[in-house]
Amino acid sequence: MIRIFDADLSDAAHAAAVVACIDAYAADPMGGGRPLAPEVRVNMVPGLRATPAASVLLAECDGEIAGAAVCMMGFSTFAARPRLNLHDLSVLPRFRGRGVGRALVEAVAERARAAGCSAVSLEVRLDNEGARQLYRSCGFGEGFAPMEFWLRSL
Repeated sequence: MIRIFDADLSDAAHAAAVVACIDAYAADPMGGGRPLAPEVRVNMVPGLRATPAASVLLAECDGEIAGAAVCMMGFSTFAARPRLNLHDLSVLPRFRGRGVGRALVEAVAERARAAGCSAVSLEVRLDNEGARQLYRSCGFGEGFAPMEFWLRSL
């Protein structure tokens, strides 16, 4: 059984679970293939707590934390309504293929509907076919045209 719930980032166990899930994602080849730096592990939860637009869902499967979805609320100028960005989705390797990712994505979509959002957005690597299949099966499409995600490090 999969249970999705809001992470309480002031709860040490929830905070540790979020960091563990995102660290597992970072260490995966699709997340860059390297674990998070120690300072990132220390600063992630305080940073999320200090970001009013941030929200985190956790997935529990058979009594264990199985994954996390980190979201950021934004605003669509084209729709003049909020838009929820699924910033990070992580399912721990031992829970993959059991519906955890789908449950998290659907919970994010429900949260967006309840908030009056026009859409849920996300970025996905072109070579991450597993994630692309999941997102397509959950109703996501490529939008207006294929996009690139550009980054300027500061």
